[in-house]
Amino acid sequence: MDRIEILGVQIDNVTWDESLERVRSMIRSGTPHQIVTPATEQIILARKDAGFRRVLEDADLVVADGMPLVFASRWHRTPLKARITGVDLVPAICKIAAEENAPVFFLGGEEGTAAEAARVLQERIPGLKIAGSYCPPFGFEKNPEEDEKAIQAVQNASPQVLFVALGCPKQEKWIHRNQERLGASAMIGIGGAFNMIIGKEKRAPQWLQDWGLEGVYRFCQRPKVIWKRIIVNAPYFVLQLIDLFTYKTQKRVARWIRPLCLGVIDALIAPLTFLFSYWLYFRSGVFSNEADPFADHPSLLNMPAYSDLMIVVSILAVSSFWFYRLYDRNKHESYRGLSIRILKSSLTMVLLLIGLQFLFFKHLFQEYHFQGFSRVVFGFFGVFSFAALLGWRCLFMGWERLIHRYGVNPDRIILVGRRETADRVAESLNEHPEWGNLPLGVVCESIEDSELEGEIPVLGGIDDLPRLLPARKVDEILIVDPDLPMSNLLEVVRLSRDFRVRLSIIPSIHELLGVQSEIKQMGEYRVITVALDRTIDPILKR
Repeated sequence: MDRIEILGVQIDNVTWDESLERVRSMIRSGTPHQIVTPATEQIILARKDAGFRRVLEDADLVVADGMPLVFASRWHRTPLKARITGVDLVPAICKIAAEENAPVFFLGGEEGTAAEAARVLQERIPGLKIAGSYCPPFGFEKNPEEDEKAIQAVQNASPQVLFVALGCPKQEKWIHRNQERLGASAMIGIGGAFNMIIGKEKRAPQWLQDWGLEGVYRFCQRPKVIWKRIIVNAPYFVLQLIDLFTYKTQKRVARWIRPLCLGVIDALIAPLTFLFSYWLYFRSGVFSNEADPFADHPSLLNMPAYSDLMIVVSILAVSSFWFYRLYDRNKHESYRGLSIRILKSSLTMVLLLIGLQFLFFKHLFQEYHFQGFSRVVFGFFGVFSFAALLGWRCLFMGWERLIHRYGVNPDRIILVGRRETADRVAESLNEHPEWGNLPLGVVCESIEDSELEGEIPVLGGIDDLPRLLPARKVDEILIVDPDLPMSNLLEVVRLSRDFRVRLSIIPSIHELLGVQSEIKQMGEYRVITVALDRTIDPILKR
């Protein structure tokens, strides 16, 4: 089944005639089917409401009721074939029902509109059988007695087609919850279509519909009802699309800006700590030291050595941090690991500064009688630079983990493999959002796995990856199943290369042994070396 994904919602890519043929097949089948016609409002709602998202996932036919969705699909280079609105579907489905001799039931709407809509359609479509109509009271779904009364009204009429006008998402959820009891072959939520059928509300001119401005026309007629769709939902939908289409660019910019910002701050902190070390030793009064080589310069920034030495200190700080890979994005780094690397960088920076003093700046220190005290100042500099840079980097890491926890700039990951294994991995990732990984769902190899309930949703099979990778803007594919068939593994590798997505694998050796290991190059191959120390003893004794 050909489906297009827009902001996480899958929409059937069908023409008008194809959609009607699907409806005809539903009516002839005699088994319950649900049809949903989402517009921008429903797409946004599905991102916030898990229950409504499940309705869309389970629906038998999902068609785009809104030109903005068609425009979005074109921008995504996966164009929908047609816009199919609920208002247009009602008379078309009624015509099919008349041809198939299938009775139709109208439920919902304002008082009397369902019966009036049934009368109007019966006059327009010869042979249409009206099974009945019913208008339940407002909020009936929260009252068990009234809810049962509405279900009984449909059951007693035994229709094959059911139109429900209760407003979104109430109508879709009510159909989804009760579709087995309702028993109709084709059930669809149609919102305010009854008002348009009876002429209480006018359709927008065709040219406005083609330009996706029908919502503005409806707003002019019913501003109190439509305002939220125009003022809130439309801009939000556009912003979500912009975010989706520019996601990869955002990630690339972030990868450049992050080390640049870190380097600039590191280059500022290092000379400032050097000046502080100089001030503490010579001018603070803490130490009885009157041999200030720059006593005739009250301001530290006016010292003759400042322009030369401070630039060197900045370069050494950035260089040593780069050497110890402190500008790489290591999402899983601990504060302890960060402290060790900054300590190494600080020691390297001080040692290099002492070495450069004798190699290149000896004349500078001799001229100002600075070398006799430079080692003490350098020692203070090492301690204070370590403390200042560690504090700054810990704050930055904490900030990064905080924004990851709130879902800002995480890496979007699709898991591939068995549902059970994928759930364990997803549970670990969800427990630690500060690592910056967002599991979108699992792609299962077998149908049996896809039917199981789990921690994360099933997005489909491996054949669905060409649709999922661009639609979800996936950063990484994680293969969690060591027994994945070679054909499927090669297909995942090919897709990762074609869509420029990172590919990670959980090796079976880790899962079986649970011991430390490292990956190294051995000739043309990369191999995993396992540490066979005491940690493996419990495994061997099994």
